[in-house]
Amino acid sequence: MTPPKTENSVQIILIKSHLFFFAKTIGIKKISGGIGKIMDSKNENKLRNFTEFLFFDTFNVSSIMLKIRFLNFFMINYFLKLIIISFFLFFSFLKYNIAENNQILLNEVLPGILIYYGENEEPNEINKGAIANKIAIIGNKSILVYDAGPSKEFAERFIKELRKYSKKPIKYLVISHRHFDHAYGIEVYIKKKVTIFIDKTEYSYLKKEGPLINNLLIKNLGFNEDNINFDNISEEKINFLADSIEVNLGNRRVLIKNLGIAHTKGDLIAYDFNTNTYITGDVIFIGRAAAFSDANIPMWINVINNKLDLSWDYLIPGHGSIINNKLELNDTKNWLYFLDNAAKQAVSEGDMISEIFQYPIPKEIHHLKMKSITLRQGIKKQLDLYRKKYIE
Repeated sequence: MTPPKTENSVQIILIKSHLFFFAKTIGIKKISGGIGKIMDSKNENKLRNFTEFLFFDTFNVSSIMLKIRFLNFFMINYFLKLIIISFFLFFSFLKYNIAENNQILLNEVLPGILIYYGENEEPNEINKGAIANKIAIIGNKSILVYDAGPSKEFAERFIKELRKYSKKPIKYLVISHRHFDHAYGIEVYIKKKVTIFIDKTEYSYLKKEGPLINNLLIKNLGFNEDNINFDNISEEKINFLADSIEVNLGNRRVLIKNLGIAHTKGDLIAYDFNTNTYITGDVIFIGRAAAFSDANIPMWINVINNKLDLSWDYLIPGHGSIINNKLELNDTKNWLYFLDNAAKQAVSEGDMISEIFQYPIPKEIHHLKMKSITLRQGIKKQLDLYRKKYIE
């Protein structure tokens, strides 16, 4: 026999009912990838922004409360406490995610070689441009760092994490090229009086184009305003490398070499003799379409085919995972072959940029990430170059 409903049992049923409505309204089906990726419970493909999540759902809960005809003071008090707890938990989650996103993780992929793996994605407010690989080679006496990262803040955190592995002095910094995700942390190393190597033409572009690019990063992607101060970067603090040099970190020889024009006007690579490992910067991309706005595509292809001439067991690209198989170089080579053929076809047939996007993508590069956006970012500039130089 079902017991009669008392005032207390009715109250309990109301509480459970309102809890259900509250959970269903707030109902987040999935939270992934850090801040800014809160999924809509009604539409898995729709992202909900912070404001929508925080205030719109609270408004819905308040509306539900007002619509309940016999809601007494106890229930109002209960829901106020529940909302306060929800706010507290959410902000705790937010703080945790900020800490996670700012964390620098280094992987010792080979003895004495540490890598920060950048994500194969576009720069945004979350990653703050930390999308390229950064490497440290540790010898018995000193350390060489390859690429400085996208900002002063990143460089400082990278060095702090590096100190967990070694207290030896950082003696050398190699800047592979001028692009912000590789070079804008240079200021920290200058202050530490590290010996810095970069191509002279790339340095000139860094100084000339850097302030404008940095302002765009601040304005459009929410980068910090003190990202980099170009006034603190001057020629007397830089070593321009035109050919190659070998340095010794203490029982560890490392070759630093300028490959010339390829991905940019002058790409510097490194080679660790202890592990037979190339560190190539953006001469090589693995798993994603190589950025090519500032490239000379035919010369870049030639560099990959002919200038990585030392025997190697491992290769660390500018973007993507470490490789130990030369066939994996095809991620970059096949993409460049496609670009080269597409540019030549467009120039010879008078095709517009919109028509290039309709060209068939070779199956060898179907797996590469970011093909469309990378093509859009670089093709116009390359068409101009092909018209003026490569074809004529």
